[in-house]
Amino acid sequence: MYKIIKSYTGIFLLLMLLLCFSKTWAISATPYNASVKPISTIDTLKPDYVVAKDGSGNFKTIAEALSFITNASTHRIIIYIKNGVYNEKLTINRPNITLIGESRKQTRIEFSIPAGVEQPSRGVLNIFGDGVILENLTIANTYPQRRHTFALYGRGSFVLTKGCDFIANGNDTVALWAVGGGYYYHADCHFEGNVDYLCPRGWCYVTNSTFYEVDTRAALWHDGDLDPSKKLVVKNSSFKGAHQYSLGRYPRDAQFYLIGCRFSDSTTNIRDDDAPAKLTEEFRYGRRAYFYNSHKDGGDEPWHANNLSQAPGAPKPADITAEWTFNGVWNPETTAQPKIVAVKFGSPYRTVQVMFSEPVTVRGKPVLKTVKGKSLKWTSINGTNVITFSPIDKGDAPVGIEVQGGSIFGSKPSTTIRYANLRLKD
Repeated sequence: MYKIIKSYTGIFLLLMLLLCFSKTWAISATPYNASVKPISTIDTLKPDYVVAKDGSGNFKTIAEALSFITNASTHRIIIYIKNGVYNEKLTINRPNITLIGESRKQTRIEFSIPAGVEQPSRGVLNIFGDGVILENLTIANTYPQRRHTFALYGRGSFVLTKGCDFIANGNDTVALWAVGGGYYYHADCHFEGNVDYLCPRGWCYVTNSTFYEVDTRAALWHDGDLDPSKKLVVKNSSFKGAHQYSLGRYPRDAQFYLIGCRFSDSTTNIRDDDAPAKLTEEFRYGRRAYFYNSHKDGGDEPWHANNLSQAPGAPKPADITAEWTFNGVWNPETTAQPKIVAVKFGSPYRTVQVMFSEPVTVRGKPVLKTVKGKSLKWTSINGTNVITFSPIDKGDAPVGIEVQGGSIFGSKPSTTIRYANLRLKD
């Protein structure tokens, strides 16, 4: 009898151990089955909505998906776009929207917008909300002539693009112009156009990307007005052109950093002829073009010789990162998890407010477990740095958050999904 009891006891303990492990895994694992290829290309996070021209998603057009989303909330919403040519002109007003294509070349948003059209939404995709992410798709202005033919335009800041093609035949293909200057991050992208086809205002970091000049003009333009720290950094990227062209120009204050870049033999120096002869209100700082370890096909030339040591602060090549570019205001490449920094109780109803180090997005229906075994429900307020749960009894205390198959992650635009550390502070 003792052996039988001992055997059942062992089985019981084993089952309890497996149950605890399963429960722990359900809390900490990502919400989408990692063994199955996710339809989202960022990590394993399932999208909120799917757009498909064939009707197999939630919406047939991207515009329908964007109009469905309320502007009242600020949590991150991910829209997955299946392959197809979407002939749409789009505007994003809400912050923290992510658009992800099924494939970079076959998920294509295009529209023909005549040159010189200067309306508020003058691009194919227009961004007026902060924190927008674009990934794995093509945006093209198909108007055949030059002048201003915006593909990506906007006044929003903290814009992140990853694995995208931006194409136009005219000027200002990618023109992100937040008032006073914004923050923009581009990785593994392709830029193509005529004059100033990448022309940010503020702080911009580009890495591992390709550039193609369709004419004989200047590829880069930057607005560094009124703040000497504004800069356009292009790192580990290549430049080509259909004809001989200038790498850039600066009719106003600009600051260029070209680090580890490759130039075709058709590439020439950043033009000086647009610069004023003497300092003005729009040209206070003089020429600021800095190079390091950049080379030209057919042989290097003096204009792109190493001169990084002459830049303000004499930065080292290793210093030139996205976080450095943005003066520490934003680090889109961080992998740091949002974490709980405080737990407070509301008055008079004793709602439990769990405060995080940064704004977070809540998926699913998390609960707050207590010492007395209660499960306090989340109140559904989403997108801030505070998650509020239903009232707790006097004499009870919170133990931990269970996501119950959902997830909690950082809302700020990042190159990866950063799931929150749900450990309560001691």
